[in-house]
Amino acid sequence: MVIHRPDFIVIGAMKSATTTLHEQLARQPGVFMSRPKEPNFFSDDEIYARGWGWYSSHFRAALPGAIRGESSTHYTKLPTFPWTVERMFRDLPRIKLIYVMRHPIDRLLSQYVHELTAGRIRVSLLEAVHRHPELIDYSRYAMQLEPFLRAFEFDNVLPVFFPRLVTESGQEFERIGRFLALQSPIKW
Repeated sequence: MVIHRPDFIVIGAMKSATTTLHEQLARQPGVFMSRPKEPNFFSDDEIYARGWGWYSSHFRAALPGAIRGESSTHYTKLPTFPWTVERMFRDLPRIKLIYVMRHPIDRLLSQYVHELTAGRIRVSLLEAVHRHPELIDYSRYAMQLEPFLRAFEFDNVLPVFFPRLVTESGQEFERIGRFLALQSPIKW
């Protein structure tokens, strides 16, 4: 069996335009992005147990020579998913990682509204912050990013900031293209 591996992963943070970035990358020549967007292979125990055959199937349709990527915000949800970095480093020690961030409070508020709308949280924001520590933890970017930097080194991790994706989309996207060493010009 041929194992197809990603060349890069967009690792987060939740509610920071990772879906937009995933879709923009999927539209570029020479880039293949997984469907579904978030396989959550390295984070979710039940999914990781499905094995490499299952994960590899998400990249099988890539054209020869295309770089392959996926986007899973679960990968930067410590302490909820504690084995992510260890698994990823063991299986993909030279993977390139893109970590998207937005203002921590804006990200927290966006997640709160998302969870409220989905019915998973049914209390006020103040009470939710006390009952659901992940609302704050997922915005603690240093805590989320540090294990990746330690394992994969700085040159393999690209920090991307939500405001730059909004106000300087083309320039920021070109920076991402250079990081990925894309052969074709990249356009937002």
